[in-house]
Amino acid sequence: MESLNKKVSRRKFLSLAGLAAAAGVLAACAPQASPTSAPAEQPTTAPAQGEATSAPAAADVTETPAPVSNSGAPVKLELWTFVNTHARWFRAMGEAYKAQKNPNFEINVTEIAYSDMHDKLKVALQAGGVGAPDLADIEQGAFGGFLRGGDPGLVDLSEWLNGGGYMDQLVAAREALYSYKGKVYGIEHALCPVVLYYRADIWEGAGADPTKFETWDDFITAASTIAKGDVKALAFPEHELLLRQRGSDYFDKDGNVTLDSQDSIDTMQWILDLRDQYKIADQAPSTDAAWYGAVNDGKYVSKPGADWYAGFFKDNVPDLKGKWKAALLPAVTKGGLRTSCLGGTGNCIIKTGKNVEECWKFQQFSMLSVEGNVQRFLLTNLFPPFKPAMDDKRLHTPDEYYSGQDLGALFAKCAPDVPPEYQSPYRAEMNTQLSTAMQDIYDGKQKPADALKKIADNIRKVMQEEA
Repeated sequence: MESLNKKVSRRKFLSLAGLAAAAGVLAACAPQASPTSAPAEQPTTAPAQGEATSAPAAADVTETPAPVSNSGAPVKLELWTFVNTHARWFRAMGEAYKAQKNPNFEINVTEIAYSDMHDKLKVALQAGGVGAPDLADIEQGAFGGFLRGGDPGLVDLSEWLNGGGYMDQLVAAREALYSYKGKVYGIEHALCPVVLYYRADIWEGAGADPTKFETWDDFITAASTIAKGDVKALAFPEHELLLRQRGSDYFDKDGNVTLDSQDSIDTMQWILDLRDQYKIADQAPSTDAAWYGAVNDGKYVSKPGADWYAGFFKDNVPDLKGKWKAALLPAVTKGGLRTSCLGGTGNCIIKTGKNVEECWKFQQFSMLSVEGNVQRFLLTNLFPPFKPAMDDKRLHTPDEYYSGQDLGALFAKCAPDVPPEYQSPYRAEMNTQLSTAMQDIYDGKQKPADALKKIADNIRKVMQEEA
């Protein structure tokens, strides 16, 4: 979930963000009935932003708990995540699951730094599951690396998800990130719809209303009256964000490399034009402190960002409370797509665990229940990719930081149009090469077409060698 041209990542923010998550806020979570057997091929027995300063009152609970079973042997699950808020939310969900579903249940949630966790998990899976957890969060940008070499060592959830009707309840574009060759290996935490965050006081003070922008051309025209001197309308938007808004991506649905498509080249050139031709944007400062300092000083007055970015401004520029709003993303052409997507993290079950079915029941309880999804939004600002939760009244309250706006309503409006991010075993490697080349593109040392083709050809070569 990382941006290729912005140092601030969702995973970094969430690892720093704190929240007060008590088990009591989740005591009424009640998932749908769990299956009586595991899917075919799976064993049934042995072989982690927003402001959440207080828990919702018990009266907010809308689901009725199922009876607690006092039978069964003790079950202890190990879950790894790289996100602080995910870790705290999972711990609270574990306490609720124990109180409501299984008094013999325990879950140990371990938070590990992003790179370390993914590397450690890969090593464990390559060793046949030795030292692996029962459940793990895998970030979408790293997920492709687990698909290299055949069996990823993760449980295929497709039979469970389809059998329980969950695939119809989850946003398909988000599940595509954790799907490969007809199998589904993870459940997405967030919808990740992209909207336009903007300084309402500055834009409206200049006589412009971003909610009325239909296209990026409208944005550029209005921005020309605001971007003066060292004040910019925005920093360079993420290339992949804009590319998906055009209906393209770095790979297509069949896994073919499309990084060097004409759409991709044109998108990269358009980003440079925002600086070189229109004079309304430039590259963001290279450190978090410098970026938020510039935002706080009014040097950047808008930002295309996903739902999880809403909390970044709250946490890092609190003095701007009440000055921001959000709107649909301007379309590339009139009538075109008004959103995009950026980021994502899927929760996965490790195939070699001793309690695979209990893991699935816990996923139902936490990831596939209305209450679990609502509580995650209240604690982290992650808008659920679980459709039954989207209309819950607790997701639709005025946000004082965003001028009293109902951000949940805006995210929900984007939901049907959020485009897919196509997964590939080679996507993580492509992202690494792109992060190095992007600065050369910004500095004019490489032309977009040349840089993107070079990386695309490199990845194609690796794919052919491993075919």
